[in-house]
Amino acid sequence: MKAKGKDKILNFVCPAVTVAVILLLWTAAAIAADSDYILPSVGKTFAKAISLLGSGEFYAALGGTLARVFIAFLSSFTIAFALAFLSYKNGTAKKFVAPFIRVLRALPTVAVVLLLLFWTNSRVAPVVVTMLVVLPTLYTDLCGAFSGVDKDAVKMCRAFCVPEKRVFFKVVLPQITPNALYAAGAGLSLNLKLMVAAEVLAQTARSLGYLLNSAKVYFEIAEMLALVTFTVLLGVITESVFSALAKKAGSR
Repeated sequence: MKAKGKDKILNFVCPAVTVAVILLLWTAAAIAADSDYILPSVGKTFAKAISLLGSGEFYAALGGTLARVFIAFLSSFTIAFALAFLSYKNGTAKKFVAPFIRVLRALPTVAVVLLLLFWTNSRVAPVVVTMLVVLPTLYTDLCGAFSGVDKDAVKMCRAFCVPEKRVFFKVVLPQITPNALYAAGAGLSLNLKLMVAAEVLAQTARSLGYLLNSAKVYFEIAEMLALVTFTVLLGVITESVFSALAKKAGSR
C-alpha cells in the first residue's frame, strides 16, 4: 500500500516539476531575448491563449483540425490493424507487407503534401499525408501486440475445433487490447502533430495550421506559442486517456 501511495505522489510531482522547469527556462529565455517578436513572456502567451478561448474562429479551426485528425486516424488504424492481422495469420503475407511499410516510412512528408495539393485540395491533402505517415508506426505497434498473443491458448482452441471467429474475439482480441490502446493513444497524438504541420503547408482553411500560418505572417509570436501549447496539451491528454484505458484493460 505504501509503495502504491508513493507511486501516486511521484506520478503527480514529477510532471509538475517538469512543467515548472520548462516555465522557468521559458521565463529566463524571454528575459534574455527582451523582445515580444522573439520570445514573449509566459504571461503574455497565457493572455493570448485566454483570448483565443473566447474566439469563435479558434473553435471553428479546432473543430476542423480534430475532424481531419479523426478521419486520418480511423483510416490509418483500420488499415494498419488489417495488415497486422494478416501478417499475424500468414508469414508470407507479412513478407509482402513489409516493403510497402518501409516505403511509407521513408516518404518525405513535405514533398508528399506538395504533390497531394496538385492532385487533391488543401482539406484532403493533410488527411492523406497524415494517414500515410502514421500508418507504418501503427502497423509496427499492432504487429508487436499480435506477437504477444499466447500461442498455446490459440493452439488449444484449434485442437478443440473452436471457430476462428470465436478464437479471435475471446482469445486474441482481449490479449492485444492493452497494447492496441497504447498504440492508438500514441498514434492519435502523432496524428494531431502531423496534421497541424500539414495544414500549415497546405494553408488549410478553418484549421489550427491556418491560424499558425496567419500568426506567423503578422508576427504574432504569442499567438503562435499559444496555439502550439494547445496542440501539445491535446496530445498529452489524448495519450494519458488511452494509457489509462490500456492499464484498465490490462488489469482485467
